[in-house]
Amino acid sequence: MPTRWPITPRDLLRFQMVSDPQVSPDGRSVGWVRTWIDAEANRYHSALMITDVANGRSRQLEAPGDLCTRPRWSPDGRFLAYLSADRLDGGVPHHGGAPPSHAVSQLRVIRPDGRAAWTLTSLKHGAQEPVWSPDGTRLACTTRVDPRRGLELTGDGTDDDPYARYNRDVQVVRRLRWKLDGVGFFGDTWSQIVFMSFDPDRASGAPPPAADLLTMGEFDLTGPMWSPDGSRLAATGNLQYDADGSRRAYVYLIDVAGSHPAQPVELFGLQEMRSRDLSWSHDGDLLAVCGHDVPRIGHYGNQRLWIVSTRDGSARCVTSHLDLTFGDYSRNMDMRGYGGDDRPRWLPGGGGLLILANERGGVHLCEFSLESGQLTRLTSGNQVVSAFSVDRACQMIVMLIEHDLDPGNLYVIERESGPAPRGSVGARQRLTGVNDDLLAEVELSVPERFPFASGGMTVDGWIVPPLRREPGVKYPAILYTGGGPGGMRACVFVHEFQVYAANGYAVVHCNARGNQGYGEAFSTATRGHWGDLDYEDNLACIRTACERFPYLDRDRLAVAGGSYGGYMVLWIVSHTQEFKAAVADRSLFNRYSMTGTSDIGFLLDTVEFDARRPWEARQAYLERSPFHYVADIRAPTLVVHSDADLRCPVEQGEQLFTALKRLGVATEFVRFPGESHDLSRSGGPWHRVFRLDRYLDWFRRWL
Repeated sequence: MPTRWPITPRDLLRFQMVSDPQVSPDGRSVGWVRTWIDAEANRYHSALMITDVANGRSRQLEAPGDLCTRPRWSPDGRFLAYLSADRLDGGVPHHGGAPPSHAVSQLRVIRPDGRAAWTLTSLKHGAQEPVWSPDGTRLACTTRVDPRRGLELTGDGTDDDPYARYNRDVQVVRRLRWKLDGVGFFGDTWSQIVFMSFDPDRASGAPPPAADLLTMGEFDLTGPMWSPDGSRLAATGNLQYDADGSRRAYVYLIDVAGSHPAQPVELFGLQEMRSRDLSWSHDGDLLAVCGHDVPRIGHYGNQRLWIVSTRDGSARCVTSHLDLTFGDYSRNMDMRGYGGDDRPRWLPGGGGLLILANERGGVHLCEFSLESGQLTRLTSGNQVVSAFSVDRACQMIVMLIEHDLDPGNLYVIERESGPAPRGSVGARQRLTGVNDDLLAEVELSVPERFPFASGGMTVDGWIVPPLRREPGVKYPAILYTGGGPGGMRACVFVHEFQVYAANGYAVVHCNARGNQGYGEAFSTATRGHWGDLDYEDNLACIRTACERFPYLDRDRLAVAGGSYGGYMVLWIVSHTQEFKAAVADRSLFNRYSMTGTSDIGFLLDTVEFDARRPWEARQAYLERSPFHYVADIRAPTLVVHSDADLRCPVEQGEQLFTALKRLGVATEFVRFPGESHDLSRSGGPWHRVFRLDRYLDWFRRWL
């Protein structure tokens, strides 16, 4: 057998990604999205794929070139709707501004045999979240709308008047939420629902059907879902006057048959719905939604399962006896964008649901019984089910599963038929193996989980050992602090960690307090107190690792992380001198200034500072900022930031770099043009490789 080679930063360009599995109504086929990188063109490609469940054979539907997402089967299985955008550049399509027309997704429909494809929309702001009506004669989606202009199509606003032409890029903003990382600046547009008819006999070259605005106003609606009888759509949003500054979300019902635009009717609300995907029961009497209704704990709270009556809005939380959060909140991966649909699914008869549960670094598919309240796990082990789909009968289940040594593939299981949860499934069968050839060529380090004690709690840590260790040799270690908080470090493949292990470094990370998967008390423990228990847990993790794994050199430790993880890096090196090097990536440095510059900064004060704004609690904001302690940093610190980052704006990195230079701390500033907060996950391919090279260069210099 040929010798395998240690993985390199450039091997990133060879990986493929699987996402968004969708089982056909008859359970015979699975539609999904395959994404890969064209290194020469510095761009991503994606295509729709169809896999036969019986024999595992796959074929490609959509020609390369387009970025295809969100495949959705028509109810009769004769068509697939999907979103398509032709992206010309390699990184984020908008470079911090409004996305250019070539990056806007439009809604298309294609036959499963690939014979014909229709473009159904030509919306100026693109289409998102497509969903079929139950009879297959209509499709709904969301798009952004300026209520003063109404629904705009591509080509609108091409006035030759030079005043209009050269001022078209000027933003005049009235709303509080006017930008979003990875999307750009959308100004005074709002997410609204449109729908259109679908004629299966329409010629592929015929003009697209007219899109009809179902809703209109200064409010956002997302996640539309048709009722089983096709008379209504359910969606989530907030129609209150102060919605932009609130985390509260509501479920609304919209009448499709009446006059348009229709007025959404409020049904039910929660303090927080992190995933706003809804699921109708088969009889249309109930909706399933995940969230919590506890004030001021925000994204830290358990996402519990609620069952809502569509008749009167009465609701009950059916998982209050389970200290679990539902949906997929796994984090720390760099090989996944939008994984796919993770919402609950009703089982036949309405006696239970299929649902994903987060537990101690794993995400598992479960059956939940409404009668007994029992949760039965259908998957187990060190893995993450990041998305799943079922056929019409809820017997064929296809899952996207990731684990430490595989970025993700599709697996199928068959569930016993019957109206109530039975918890009995057939053997799991793998349907895809998109990276098998590459993984057969590279040598990977096998991560190891280890528990450790911190502050009276047992916390889970992981180590990715240096590759090809020699007996008696000591190796440097990198404490990698996770982003969030409110996510979960998980058993997933991380190319970046493998690169460091291949270059002789151990990577150590943990589910410090503030993360999901260990109960609500664990997750909420750091709310309003960043830098306390999370700091203790991270230090306990690396110290325990040095005691437990004798090949670690405790005199050559580095710390690295991004976003909140970058915050934690800076907090650590300003409060201890144990680390010889640091990398602060897209970090939060000054919480006072970030409140007014981040796309979501103003929402953090409702959770972290008991709803006190910076001018009401100036000292508290500063004391919880690494900025306040920067003079105590001694470790050489690499500053990495993207100039189109709207989550942790680049001014945070600039403040940090300037302070370190003036203090005489060894530092460099790596600034990526046109990239968003998600550079390490979905940025320009060669930018991602360059970023890894800079990390390695910094570690080599100082460790």
